[in-house]
Amino acid sequence: MKHLKENNETYISHFKFACSLGVGFLYRSAFFLVHGFFPMVEVPKQLNIDATHEWLNKAKQYADKRKS
Repeated sequence: MKHLKENNETYISHFKFACSLGVGFLYRSAFFLVHGFFPMVEVPKQLNIDATHEWLNKAKQYADKRKS
């Protein structure tokens, strides 16, 4: 529970945040795996590397904001 206090979170808010990241990574990785085997299947623009980078930056900003 120390981790929750350090990040100024409740158990439920931490659960939602961590699960949203986990599901987001699973979803993105599935598209990249399919693309790896079948290069003709394009990775959707909203899930490509640039969009993923932006998504992670937003998650980090949210996490950093919670601490303050």
